[in-house]
Amino acid sequence: MLDTWFGDPESPTLGFLHLPADGRVRGGVVLCPPLGYDQVLGYRALRFVGQELAARGFAALRFDYVGEGDASGESGARNAPELWMSSIARAAAYLRESGVENVALLGLGAGSLLANEAAGTVDATALVLWDPELSGRRFLRKQRSLFELTVGSHGGPSDPDALLSLKLHAEANAWLSAREITPASLPVGVDTLIVGRRANDENPGTVRLTSGLPARAEYRSVIGQEELLEAPSALAVLPEETIAGMGDWLVERFPAASVRIDPVVVDRAVVATAPDGTPIVERLRRVGPDELFVIETGREGDLDSGVVVLQPGAAEHRVGPGRFQVLAARELAQRGYRTIRFDRRVTGDTTEVRPGEPSLIFAEEWVDDTDRLIAEIASEDVVAHAGLCAGGWVAARMAERRSARLAVLFSPNYFKTAALRAGEYSDLTKSEKEGTRRFVGVKRLLRGALPGWAWPILSRLQLFHDPAVLLEASSRHAESTVALLLTPEDQENFGAHRGYAAVSRLQGRGADIRVTNYPYGDHSLFGEEVRSAMLADLLALVEETLPRSATLAAGSRA
Repeated sequence: MLDTWFGDPESPTLGFLHLPADGRVRGGVVLCPPLGYDQVLGYRALRFVGQELAARGFAALRFDYVGEGDASGESGARNAPELWMSSIARAAAYLRESGVENVALLGLGAGSLLANEAAGTVDATALVLWDPELSGRRFLRKQRSLFELTVGSHGGPSDPDALLSLKLHAEANAWLSAREITPASLPVGVDTLIVGRRANDENPGTVRLTSGLPARAEYRSVIGQEELLEAPSALAVLPEETIAGMGDWLVERFPAASVRIDPVVVDRAVVATAPDGTPIVERLRRVGPDELFVIETGREGDLDSGVVVLQPGAAEHRVGPGRFQVLAARELAQRGYRTIRFDRRVTGDTTEVRPGEPSLIFAEEWVDDTDRLIAEIASEDVVAHAGLCAGGWVAARMAERRSARLAVLFSPNYFKTAALRAGEYSDLTKSEKEGTRRFVGVKRLLRGALPGWAWPILSRLQLFHDPAVLLEASSRHAESTVALLLTPEDQENFGAHRGYAAVSRLQGRGADIRVTNYPYGDHSLFGEEVRSAMLADLLALVEETLPRSATLAAGSRA
């Protein structure tokens, strides 16, 4: 797999090109990702699709639309539809410029609406619509409902148009609302495979589509999609049979003859500009024996500054809810800091996808990954770690393992220093969901009844989540600051585990531990208000504790 920037140098996007081992291809496939949080949930699945297509002789290109994911540009632009379409067109052009003659499009979820729109304009050889959203209007309605169910009243000021990790301008909203996949909207003269959920077979939109399919279009009803896009990332299940079927269908539409291609690989791009005119540059790297995928962000020419390592939450890749890590990295770079966001093992673009691979959430392997990263590219720097939920736990563990000037924990809820075994988090989550997890009620009763002297003893044995255990470990180095940023849900959990008493006790011993309580916000930071507030507080903490680039430091003194 090749990591590369491509497209317009003024608005580059990030791509990953999957190739057969011998470098010879029978054709190319552009993989059009979903929009919003579905893009996060489906990320590893699309990587697996890329792997499977490469094994069948294709060059498969994954990418982010400009204004989304790791690409350049701001979310919520008025011309977002134009950016989505141009991103697909540039992906197809990149494959053709690499030597690929025939190019197909494959869209997942709402990406199918975009792929269907683009197929005719990019002269696609074939089109695959995988678990497609047949109506943009219904997709947006569903996203608003999911936002209300997930965030609800915790989101802060009410926004009737709030979506899950998707920001849309009113004009882009109207454009997407008008898009539909119907017999009349399918591209003329293009072989098309539509792979829909069996549960949707009787829906009016599906019936209307399947009853009038043109001659070169085929509809397949499959099971297993719910386990991919409607499950937490740690519990997602790859629909292997469906993916294999799509790959085999594409093979039948391309000539067997193959050609060697010569793609251009670009590991550096200007993704923004600082207020003083300095370019903000992102560089792609691979680190360590597992080839951790890393993006370094900084001001052009400024390398001597503090480093902020941004940890994603759960089993998700480096982007974060509402592009939180991406926006934080670029904002910190404008202020004179070098930032690193990366994928730990079994996430994003680090390690190949293997069906059934175990989750490593709260696992020692992820702490080891970060440790290796720091040792290789930031061992001499003043470092800060910041992460959401499980990423915050990794940040705290790294502050324990190596001296760190700052550790910022967004929405922390796991306070043991003892790591979980590979796959254990998934097992615990599944048993809790099914109501089969043992001793939960007993432990909850004991937690409230234990006398003060017994609590720390049992907590040090890792029988309870005592925040004191993790906070003491992460703040033991001199001149280190640990900051906890808590939404109301996390405040309740923190207080139930005697966290505020632990902070007071540790502060009395000289530890610099800070707690910020927000009056609103959801644990996962899907609400834009709490994301903005936490980003502002992260920036303030970094500016207080880390040295910035020499150029900006001199300017501030002047």
